[in-house]
Amino acid sequence: SSDLGHWRFFLRAQAMVRLAEEEIEGHRSRTSKLNANKALDKEHEGKSLQEILDLPPSALRGLAGQADELLRAFKVHTVRELGEWKMAKMAHAISTMADCETDDVDKHS
Repeated sequence: SSDLGHWRFFLRAQAMVRLAEEEIEGHRSRTSKLNANKALDKEHEGKSLQEILDLPPSALRGLAGQADELLRAFKVHTVRELGEWKMAKMAHAISTMADCETDDVDKHS
């Protein structure tokens, strides 16, 4: 989908924010296969989620460096802020509920 609430970079950042809440520093097993490498530019692969969250949004693979400047206008400077971006969260909630609307607000069935 092309709307802000389903923008893949927002959704990935949001998922990383949530998963980072469970991350325990220094407790990653060497045999662990769970990673976000395909979502990151090559130079950031292998970093912890906490490290990733402090990077600029352009650290996400496919998001050009110029996006950092555009996102700064919305006070989004890091992957963490992108995942916690209030406007994107609202857009996601609205688009999720959109198919529950009726043309007549007084109609309930």
